[in-house]
This record gives sequence, structure tokens and C-alpha cells, in this order.
Amino acid sequence: MHKKHISFILFLILLSLPVSVYSQTLAEILSQHAHATGFSNRMKIKTLTSIGTITQMGAALPISIIQKRPNKYRFDVHLDDGRITQAYDGVIGWSYNPYSSLDTIQLTGAELAQIRESADFDGILHTYRTKGYTISLMGKVAVGLHSAYKIQIKKQSGEVLYFFIDSLSYLVIKTEANLLVNKMPYVAESTFGDYRKAGGITVPFFIQSKNGTLITELRISTIRINEPMEDYYFSCRRLTN
Repeated sequence: MHKKHISFILFLILLSLPVSVYSQTLAEILSQHAHATGFSNRMKIKTLTSIGTITQMGAALPISIIQKRPNKYRFDVHLDDGRITQAYDGVIGWSYNPYSSLDTIQLTGAELAQIRESADFDGILHTYRTKGYTISLMGKVAVGLHSAYKIQIKKQSGEVLYFFIDSLSYLVIKTEANLLVNKMPYVAESTFGDYRKAGGITVPFFIQSKNGTLITELRISTIRINEPMEDYYFSCRRLTN
């Protein structure tokens, strides 16, 4: 038989095979993602400090993010005359904005859910089982010039998250969140880039988030690992009597 005929027959056979025969499974993709991000090293990390800038509407301000395993988180925007803070101590989420309140405010609803998710030290792709979420591989899609695996995570609340994992690097390059804010549907989108290694893990040094028409850019300049970090940094304290 002519070689061209053999090649054509093989091509037809491949087309007739189930997709799972020649494509990666969800478990394989998540395993590759864990390897690409250095997850085995991340599990050894107790605290993480990120220093950088946040840009909104053309204004750039310095920020710091501190995280402590398993679920403590604090985000500060540093101003000339103070700071704006959002934090989670493992139970209570709170914020402080000196321009809108004289005291700390406890977070509720969607704001509390969002900061609780940010406080997940290992990330939802590694902790979805313990949270009772369901996960599905939706196939391969184009994200800009990249080919990416689209992974869906569905919460008990009905909210749906999508993670787009680059098919070559196995790093997350985009997320989409279909949220319910005051019982109204709301879509938030983030893109990730400038991945670098720090302390054995691979992290994005650039994140762009789109919430409606508002675009926020986060640029990290420094990451510090396993610095001493007391729990009181995350605790909600009253500033007034």
C-alpha cells in the first residue's frame, strides 16, 4: 500500500478514537500544573510576603500582601498619610479605609467570600475537594495567542469559576468568575503573566483584573518567604471606643 494511503488511514483511525486516548485527563493536567508551580515546595512554606504596586485609573500606589498558612491574609495599600487594609484572620474578614470610616469594618457576603478565597494559601485548584466543590475539564480553548485547558469549578452556592491553564507551561494565564453579588450575576476576569521563580515556587509578578469597566493592575517587585509573622497582624481590632 502507498505510504500516503497508510498515513491517511491512520489519520482516520485517530479521528475515530475517543478524545481521552490522545488528550490529557483532568488529573494529568492538575498534576502538571502542580509541578510547574512548584507545589511540593509551596507546601513547605509557612509565610509569604509580596511587595509591589497597584494601579487603578492611572494612579499607582505601593502595596504589601502578607499570607500565613493555612488561611491568614492581609492586603495593604500604603498611602502618604496611612493605609487602606483588607484582611482575614482565618475566621473574620475585615477592612479599614480612613477615607470612608473611622474604624474597622467586618466584611460580609460577597466581600467576605472573596477574601476568604484569597486567603487560601495553596489555591483552590489544590483545595477544591476539601471545600466540596466540583471540578470539570471543559476542553481546550484559545486565550490570546495561547492554547489553554479550560477548567470549571462549581461551588455549592451556584457560583462558577473558570481557570485557563496554558497547554505548554501549565501555568494559569486567566481566570473568570461568575459571581452573585446581592443576588445579581457579576463577572470578574483576571489575567496572569511575568511568571518568575521565588524560593522554589513559580508565581505571577503581574496580574490584571477586570471588574466591569474597572481595570486594576498588580505588579510584584519582591517576594519574601518564611519570615516570622505574628497572628495579630491579621486580627480585627477596634480603633475607637
